[in-house]
Amino acid sequence: MEDPFDYGAPRSCESADQVAWVHAIMQDAYLFAADVPAVEPADYETPADLVAAMRVPPDRWSRVSDKARTNALFKDGMIIGLGFHTRRDAAGRLVVSWVTPDSNADRAGMRRGDVMDEIGGLTIAQIDGDDRWGEIYGANEPGVEVPVRYVRESDGSVQDAVIVKDWLEIETVPVDDVFEQDGHTVGYLLFATFVDTAAARLDDTFEAFRDAGVHDVIVDLRYNGGGRVKIARQLVDLLVGNVADGEISYSVEYGPGLADQDERHPVSRRRGSVVDPGRIVFITSGSTLSASELVINAVRPHVDVRVVGGSTGGKPVGSHQWEFCDKILQPITFKLSNADGYGDYFDGLAADCIAGDDLMMQLGDPREAGLAAALHVATTGACLPPPPERALMPDDDGVHAEPPPVHAEIEGLRGFF
Repeated sequence: MEDPFDYGAPRSCESADQVAWVHAIMQDAYLFAADVPAVEPADYETPADLVAAMRVPPDRWSRVSDKARTNALFKDGMIIGLGFHTRRDAAGRLVVSWVTPDSNADRAGMRRGDVMDEIGGLTIAQIDGDDRWGEIYGANEPGVEVPVRYVRESDGSVQDAVIVKDWLEIETVPVDDVFEQDGHTVGYLLFATFVDTAAARLDDTFEAFRDAGVHDVIVDLRYNGGGRVKIARQLVDLLVGNVADGEISYSVEYGPGLADQDERHPVSRRRGSVVDPGRIVFITSGSTLSASELVINAVRPHVDVRVVGGSTGGKPVGSHQWEFCDKILQPITFKLSNADGYGDYFDGLAADCIAGDDLMMQLGDPREAGLAAALHVATTGACLPPPPERALMPDDDGVHAEPPPVHAEIEGLRGFF
């Protein structure tokens, strides 16, 4: 049987042949192909340049990526980086929001809540003033050294370090816990990204929840930009498999060129699926995207779902992937919807309860603003009073050190979401 997704390969790996091949796929498979103005492939030097020219709103994600690094991320859970991420606080300071366990940043002693003072010998004000964020961390290659200076907020001490970029193994569930509060047994997990290595970790976490008698679950997705949809589907199954087995989890709808490939995916009961789930609470921000949003949207028709924090980033579409030469083409080719047919959230999924991200508290601490608000709604059904506007969850990624990609591969469709 002919594969409708098989477009062959470029005639050669010469740039012109790559561009022509990518152009043909974009014309046929791109979800928004009807809205793309005419372009001449010969006018573009690289496939990436062509895709950027053909991308139309609301698409912000179609791209050409490096095959080796993409496979390292999604198959092996490995990325190149320094091992820390940052966000702006209410005062505009650049604050460390996350440190990857066992990374060079972790070994240097950096931790959440440290306030960045200098990067690469320049103050944060200088970097802002000269708009040098695109270059300040150097090339994304192992061995690149980045000198940093930061202030430990708790005691005012100034710390200097030279952090070296290296391959990092992503800890997909860096924090999990069970809280007993107001007669409720609540499971909590901080979920970092949807990559293959998350599968076993999710199963272990939810089996522990089941053994502890958990009925209410808090999934912290505030920094989760996406990942493989097969892992998203697994998480949906773990959350609602016992009450929605066989019902629709999500639907995939292609554009006219591939319309006969539309699919519906059912919920499946798994060994660790929550028994008699009560409230499922998601902690979100503007950095919550893609597969993270798919989980929230897919679970919502089946159980009592509450979203705490800020509105998500808004990516209800996904991409098939085509490998060629040393690259991967990932154009937006389909949209997704839940069992109720809802999938129009380009403006994000709104929070039911507004909450902040307390950068001075460690993630997983029940006193941290986002988790405290989530625990309150999980156990009472009511929102805590919203924080001052300056303390809200950020609307977007802010400034990050080595931000990860925000796409994911669809199992069986060889696509990215």
